[in-house]
Amino acid sequence: MRKGYRSVESERTEDEVLRRLYRGLRERRLPQDVAVDLVELRADRWLSAAGVRDLYGLMHRARAWRTAQDAGEIVDGTIGSSMPQAWRRHPGLARAYAAATTAMAVVAAAVGESVPAADPADPASLRAWLGWALRLLGLPDEEPRPARPTVRRRPVPVTWYGGTYHRLPKPSGARGDRGGHVDARKRMDAATRRERLPGVSVRAYRRAVRAVLHLQQRTGVLAAERDREAAVAFGKTRLAHLVTEEEFMACPATAAFTAYYVARLNMRTTFTSGSQARPMDSLAEALLEGALASPTCQPRVLASVLTRWRVLDMLSDAECGELLGRYYEQMAACARALRRCFDVNRDRLRMVVRAGDDSSTWNAASRAFNQARTGWLNLTRSLGYDDLVEASCPGKVPALVAADVAAWHAREGHDQHIDVRVWAELPLPWDVVLGDADCPAELVRQVCRRHGVDPETSGWTQPYQQDLTELPEPAPDLVHGVTVSSPLLASIMRRAGVYSGQA
Repeated sequence: MRKGYRSVESERTEDEVLRRLYRGLRERRLPQDVAVDLVELRADRWLSAAGVRDLYGLMHRARAWRTAQDAGEIVDGTIGSSMPQAWRRHPGLARAYAAATTAMAVVAAAVGESVPAADPADPASLRAWLGWALRLLGLPDEEPRPARPTVRRRPVPVTWYGGTYHRLPKPSGARGDRGGHVDARKRMDAATRRERLPGVSVRAYRRAVRAVLHLQQRTGVLAAERDREAAVAFGKTRLAHLVTEEEFMACPATAAFTAYYVARLNMRTTFTSGSQARPMDSLAEALLEGALASPTCQPRVLASVLTRWRVLDMLSDAECGELLGRYYEQMAACARALRRCFDVNRDRLRMVVRAGDDSSTWNAASRAFNQARTGWLNLTRSLGYDDLVEASCPGKVPALVAADVAAWHAREGHDQHIDVRVWAELPLPWDVVLGDADCPAELVRQVCRRHGVDPETSGWTQPYQQDLTELPEPAPDLVHGVTVSSPLLASIMRRAGVYSGQA
């Protein structure tokens, strides 16, 4: 009886750990945090001797931060991080939607219609609602000018008696510019309004027009933010957000690898002139072997974060086809974000951040685009769709390098990566993905050979493969990419708001 009681308690503890690991898929947990949970999960049951050594070694390093936390030097609830643990997300347009709904209720009541409902956090739902409102108000349904200016303003020098400083010029636009809203002449005239909207005063009609057009403009901003959020999430966690809790908890070995690998993917970049840490380390390899050997292995969960052929071979063609579509949808979302923030006047051979560049969106979208492209290439090879890649092979997108890092590279005698020269001669990748340009694989091979690049091993026409396996190391505490060795200093700097420009 007592033995059975212990068994129930152990199962309850295992379920609690698995649920904690599952919640971590949507957070930004550190590898050492996950390692502590894996020890509690008794992951050494399916690990090799080397894997057990790596797991306990990482856990022992995390205990130093645990000691500092118990001493009050770390103020948050994580081990070894004072950085935010949640992703930033646009809250939606509840206020603008409520104002537009209230204004439209007066107009709809005059014609005997009811105001439909919409989700103020979903751009597609809002656009359907706007189609109804614009039709009722007699306004064109064309997209307005973006609320955020697309023409980047460059700082201009201003000289005064005390010296010279630089400032951004005032935005261009005539007096009375409506900021992208529909022209007043496109509204219904008085006779048409009395005929189509009897009983609606001109004041109520114009109030509804202003509220609806404001909501339409803000919906474009919300759609852009959703694409950016999708790029950030996919670039760091792949398709982990699509994994259900039942699938995740069905196999502890699969859950252990997925949680640890997502934590490795979530590691922040460091300020360095060398390469960043790769996500796959020796502990992740050992956890993957244990997951693949488990009798309850969940290959769909593994394939959501890792598209190696060993994993894809365990899926059916229908499951691979579904993943293929999802990876292409991610590429399309990233392509839209890249197209919006690309300066058509940029020298594509000089991928260095300039004043006015939205480098945060660009780097997040380019990282996610390249990761989705690698998964898409893996899936096409797994399904035997080589002809698809031969007909259309979008190129890779380089990141924007900070000017100080570029100067650091130049000081050490390094040039920009050779891939930048290849990308500069190929059609824009987002045009290829969105169907506005053609880029066959043979064209990619020709450009690669012209610059002395192997298109197969460098990931241009074949899926990119990590060339080395990292050793397990705890993620450092960073401030703008620079390691902070003192937990107390890190917590003080967090309270001061010195983290990615956000208080």
